[in-house]
Amino acid sequence: MNRIAFIAPYTNLATLAREICAETYPDVKVFEGLLDEGLDCARQVAAEGCQVIISRGGTASLIQENLNLPVVEVKVTGYDILHTLSDLIGKNKTIGVIGYHNVVRGCQAISQMLQIKSLELLTLNSTENPDWQAAQARLHKKLLQTPVDILVGDTLVISKLNLDVPEVRLIVSGAESIYEAIEEARRIAQVQTEEKKLAEQLRTILHFIHDGVVAIDDSGNITVMNPAAETIFNSNAAQAIGKPITRFIANSKLPDILISGKAELDQLQSTPSGMIVTSKIPIKVNGKVEGAVATFQETGRIQKTEQKIRLTLHAKGLFAKYSFSDIMAWDHEMKRTIDKAMRYALTDGTVLIQAESGCGKELFAQSIHQESSRSSGPFVAVNCSALPPQLLESELFGYVAGAFTGARKEGKPGLVELAHGGTLFLDEIGDMELGLQARLLRVLGERQVMRLGSDNWMPVDIRVIAATHVPLKQKAFEGLFRMDLFYRLNVLTIAIPPLRQRVADIYPLANYFLSLFAEKYGRSAIELPPEAHDALIRYPWPGNVRELRNTMERLALTYEETGNTMDILLDSLKELDTDSVRLPAAKTLAAPAAIAGHSLAAVSMKAMKHQLAVDTLKACGGNKSKAAKQLGVTRYTLDRLLK
Repeated sequence: MNRIAFIAPYTNLATLAREICAETYPDVKVFEGLLDEGLDCARQVAAEGCQVIISRGGTASLIQENLNLPVVEVKVTGYDILHTLSDLIGKNKTIGVIGYHNVVRGCQAISQMLQIKSLELLTLNSTENPDWQAAQARLHKKLLQTPVDILVGDTLVISKLNLDVPEVRLIVSGAESIYEAIEEARRIAQVQTEEKKLAEQLRTILHFIHDGVVAIDDSGNITVMNPAAETIFNSNAAQAIGKPITRFIANSKLPDILISGKAELDQLQSTPSGMIVTSKIPIKVNGKVEGAVATFQETGRIQKTEQKIRLTLHAKGLFAKYSFSDIMAWDHEMKRTIDKAMRYALTDGTVLIQAESGCGKELFAQSIHQESSRSSGPFVAVNCSALPPQLLESELFGYVAGAFTGARKEGKPGLVELAHGGTLFLDEIGDMELGLQARLLRVLGERQVMRLGSDNWMPVDIRVIAATHVPLKQKAFEGLFRMDLFYRLNVLTIAIPPLRQRVADIYPLANYFLSLFAEKYGRSAIELPPEAHDALIRYPWPGNVRELRNTMERLALTYEETGNTMDILLDSLKELDTDSVRLPAAKTLAAPAAIAGHSLAAVSMKAMKHQLAVDTLKACGGNKSKAAKQLGVTRYTLDRLLK
């Protein structure tokens, strides 16, 4: 079946069109037919499934009037007219122009530019079937009054008239006009195909979804009733379409939406099948209510589905356990960070969390999810650095049956799909491979995902929270991270300060963790002595809160009631790193000479960072790239710390 038919009203145009189509457009079939013959041909190709017709002049107008098909006209271009008149430049010749109005207008304009004398003799309306005898009489009268040397006009018009002039020139459409018309017809056909696909998708969706759907027009007559609605209301769609909704749904409030123009969501309604939950919304076109649609869900099915979803999500661990109440902070800057995160939680924008490892990035992400409007939806977390790129791709986007060797025969949904209606947390996104970053762009920009091995995009309703311990902007400038993805992520930013910059948090958190683990392991209550404060804040805690928590767990396990808590603490800190910070000897609380008389929390920090960089580089055998990765900083930052 040819989607496009080219119906040429005269032989020369048909010949040229066939040459062009044979070379460039094999899907376009060319026919020849003038006026009624062209119309008959158009009717035949339309019956065979043709979508768009191309023709010219009066034949195109005739087809457009009689068939409900898009018609693209091969227009007479300025180039066609110029080609016809160019050899008359500088010659004392008078031309008479006849034809349809577009031809006459074009000839007059170009002859004026070329300084060729022209006269309008006969102009026809392309939307009407002309009376050729009357037209010939008018033209003959004009020629008697105003003789011309050359008659110029449209091929169709000249072929229909008996002309008595010295010379006749036909304005024929050139290859450029044919190319332009075919391209326009192909665009129309493509749009029609897409519209048909969308209509078929909608029909399929309405047919197979479990919810009942009923739509009405602005008069209250039913325009859509899917099978689920037929079951709920014991009705027949074929009988209901075009009839008032009140005849089939006695207590329907859908016509009220036409008046109010406001949506009514999640309301209970009684039906012959029992209680249902209904939502009704207006259909607005250019601000005017043109109809309304309602969905109906059986309450029993809703309860069963919700129970199944909750059990499935809990089994997969796709839920958030922590909230902002679980984040303890005494430091002023940390409190400000929490306040900012709580404000961001009330929006649906993408969040980028930047922090060193061990600062609680996922704790913040879960808290934002719990505080958001998506709290009842899934929380799906994936660590982008924990899996190789190929495995991460299949985990994120899923795959269809047979996508690769070893794939499940039934396929597998990806984590992006599982996050539908909730939050997708991408931890350590800075370590994601560049190829995967390109696929992730579609998810962030269009909220669509395609499984591996599939060619269908699936819409997803998700909020994205990303986290990284590396400076993404710097990586983007270095070409190690996509700049366009960075700007997609860098919408709402949260920078969690490291523990060494939150001096006010260290001692209270240490006491909290110590008490927590003492209870966990059945030990008696353990309290840190006041003198432990200085020792704790001197240590830089490169592992942040996670390292502090682990240290307190070890202290709770090794603590003996007869021992000295301070000694055990100092021994634990020395085991962690004896070189990166100068710890006092046991029972000696004097500050090191390098920082004596100054604020431990402020002045020693630069020296601590420098010493930590030096020690890490030494441990990595002088390999700066490896040392920078170990510290979670860039090469540039490492060089600065080493100075």
